Amino acid sequence: MESVIQNAYQRKKQPDLVRQRILDGAMQLSAEKGVASVSIQAVAAFAGVTKGGVFHHFANKQILIETMLHEVLHKFDQEIDRFIEQDTVQYGCFTRAYIEVTLTHQSFGVSSLWATLSMTLVSDQTFSLLWNRWLADRLKQHQDTDADLNLRILRYAADGAWFIERFDPGNVQDLMVLKQELIQRSYPTIT
Repeated sequence: MESVIQNAYQRKKQPDLVRQRILDGAMQLSAEKGVASVSIQAVAAFAGVTKGGVFHHFANKQILIETMLHEVLHKFDQEIDRFIEQDTVQYGCFTRAYIEVTLTHQSFGVSSLWATLSMTLVSDQTFSLLWNRWLADRLKQHQDTDADLNLRILRYAADGAWFIERFDPGNVQDLMVLKQELIQRSYPTIT
């Protein structure tokens, strides 16, 4: 019996892994049932930790949701960069990547955790400031290639298509045709 107790105290707690498990659990719950379903108790049960364990890593639900948004934005950023790296045309490269990731990518498209968390961005001013900051930073970074008003209109159209599809999941084929048209219009016109 003494060796079992001793082994429990010698075991490494691995706080980074526990924190990630909590975050992953919260994201999974959000994706399945919406952000409103995320409670500290539900996250604790999903992650296999106590409520105290969740509070050790995240002081409250607001911080947990904000951390989830930061993580998803980081992944969104990486995916945008991956598309930009593959693009051979500089003009509109951020806009094309934005359209691709927003309208079709599994992790960020209309049926994803990103879609669920995005609704939080729309409804909570604290979180919408986070999105606005991210977008302003990206547009500043790509001001030489994506500042054109036509490209801005295309990004707004992609946002609108995403929003409509989120509330009224329709014909995926129509959405893909629209996506292709938006991307086609993002290339420079030859005069």
